[in-house]
Amino acid sequence: MRWALLPTVLLPLLGLACDRGPLPAPALASTAAPTSSAPAPAAPNVEDEANACRRRVAEVLASPAAPGAPAFDAARIEILGRARGEPLVFVREPAPTPEDALDARLVPSARLFAKERPGGRVGGLRKRHRGDPRALRALVLREGYAYSSDPEDALALVTQITLTDLFDEPRIHLLRGHEIRALDRVELRREIRYQDAAGKPADLLFGDRVAVTEAELERPLHRDLAALADEIGFERARLRHTTESAIVADLRFGETSAAALLRADGARLSLECLAEDRPVREAVRAFQDKTAQKRRAMQAIRQAVSHAVDEALPFDRPDAEPDHFRDGTLRPQWMTAYLQGRDSFSFEDKRYAVFDSTGRPRPPEVCVDFVLDTYERAAGTWYRARGDKPGRAVGRLDFDASGIKNRRGVISFGEFAEAQPELFEVRRFRGEERIPFGERSRFFAELRDFADEVRPGDIVSIQGEKRDKHIHQHAIFVERADPVTGFPFGLADQMKRPRRRTWEGIMAEAPKRSLFYRARPRDDVFAKIDPGAP
Repeated sequence: MRWALLPTVLLPLLGLACDRGPLPAPALASTAAPTSSAPAPAAPNVEDEANACRRRVAEVLASPAAPGAPAFDAARIEILGRARGEPLVFVREPAPTPEDALDARLVPSARLFAKERPGGRVGGLRKRHRGDPRALRALVLREGYAYSSDPEDALALVTQITLTDLFDEPRIHLLRGHEIRALDRVELRREIRYQDAAGKPADLLFGDRVAVTEAELERPLHRDLAALADEIGFERARLRHTTESAIVADLRFGETSAAALLRADGARLSLECLAEDRPVREAVRAFQDKTAQKRRAMQAIRQAVSHAVDEALPFDRPDAEPDHFRDGTLRPQWMTAYLQGRDSFSFEDKRYAVFDSTGRPRPPEVCVDFVLDTYERAAGTWYRARGDKPGRAVGRLDFDASGIKNRRGVISFGEFAEAQPELFEVRRFRGEERIPFGERSRFFAELRDFADEVRPGDIVSIQGEKRDKHIHQHAIFVERADPVTGFPFGLADQMKRPRRRTWEGIMAEAPKRSLFYRARPRDDVFAKIDPGAP
């Protein structure tokens, strides 16, 4: 896990030596009696280290700045809110393939694309070059990146273009964040897809860089600031100066802002030093100590979401049901069959599986089930597999023990959370705060302004009229936030099956819906989820 690197990364914060090379490994304390009377080396001077860091920061500030991607930065929030992907920082904008590098037969298609309407033109390219992956990737990808500074095009890239549209080679390589995965082309049940070594299907997300060989992914144009935020625990970064090899940034740790020098090794960033004296460093370390439990808990929560997504747990609605009025009817039926040790159950002449093909429990879920199941699974509470004694293995957290009467309804859960202030802190959105998603620019701007009101780990409820003219509520789990703006972009929910989605993916089908409430677990809840330091 990334947070396991925290002690080593924080050495410069604690006053240990910091130079341009790799950080030295911390010396291990010895329980043996000393064999020499030689005096211990003097503790390094924190003020000298801060001044040395300031000199290095000044050197970076004096060097030419990279151009960045100003068009992307201007649309950053709307792109993150619509196109599923990573909150990257670009050293420079990926460029489209120049005409003189294109096959002559592709030039008219490229020119037509430039004149067409954003969004729809991506699908037009796919239609014109279906079955010709080399042509399509030359026109769609920018230096290998799934990238556009236009939100409509960015959304179309990740919803209309697949890896198999772009490649037919037996193996390709995908760079996401700072990690490279080798993907193999396979055919399963007449479906052709790319998958990783574990057999997990791969998709194409905004900001991914894809190529046939790993060597083609060298010298990336982006930097993975989000991974660094996970490692050292800052909440926000204001980027002051970016070069190919370094970034000078102000990092926010709670109420404390610290000037930092970040070094780049390809897409990966590391903290080289803090240009701050002892009081600021101590405040940073105190914040990191205070939030360590939640950071570890969030890693466990993300793993629990991944399990649910991989298992494709079914939504709790009877097959072929035309509307929502009987949502929630299958789980009690499933529970009875599960506790009786059966492999399936019948409801209205339809059969439903109790376990999946590998023996994992397959409980139907409504949206609130999903978020509460996620918290509990992260804390070790979940149903035992086929072959084990039926029942829930109860771990460190079990909401049933808190007296919750209805853990399946959005409104009832909100009322429960308000009545349990020791477990949740609840914020209701009212009046002019209830901006319908149909007004996307205003909706996204509000979430930007509410960056400290909606954070990773929160449950967010939305409410509003759908096309059936009924008022609907839905619960969403917030997994990730952009370290530059604080915008909560990484969402997970249960509708049809558990999925990681964007605001666009969840709300576009009913754009009259708006924010309803936010429930935030208290530190005691995260402490129960926390698996502990490694």
